[in-house]
Amino acid sequence: MLVRALCLRRLGVKLSAEELRASSPMAGVLRMNRSLYAGRDGRGKDVCLLMPNNGEVRPLVELFDARLIRIEPRGLLIGGEEDFWNRKRKTSYPQVLWCWPEPPPLRDEPPRASIGSPEVARLLEALDAIA
Repeated sequence: MLVRALCLRRLGVKLSAEELRASSPMAGVLRMNRSLYAGRDGRGKDVCLLMPNNGEVRPLVELFDARLIRIEPRGLLIGGEEDFWNRKRKTSYPQVLWCWPEPPPLRDEPPRASIGSPEVARLLEALDAIA
């Protein structure tokens, strides 16, 4: 699903309203997949990936032990754990992703010629002659 998304936390700490307004949303394809380890690593069975649109293979956001928290008309909330690596040390932090569907891109095509009945064309010509 093509979405725009915002991360609501940074290193596990909830972002303030000012920080959220200042941040720009990421655009990508949202996917919920089964974990390759099927929960045997203690992280849950589902992984949420926000993949970039341009075909890159590295996800913008990767949430382990992902769960769908809420579905609303404005979008959906997905929670999970995000990993940060410092050399060989891994630290996991809770993360919440707010996603909303991105409308399809508008095409720059000229408008199609309207298909109307001859009666309508005559009526419009008559109105133009009167005016």
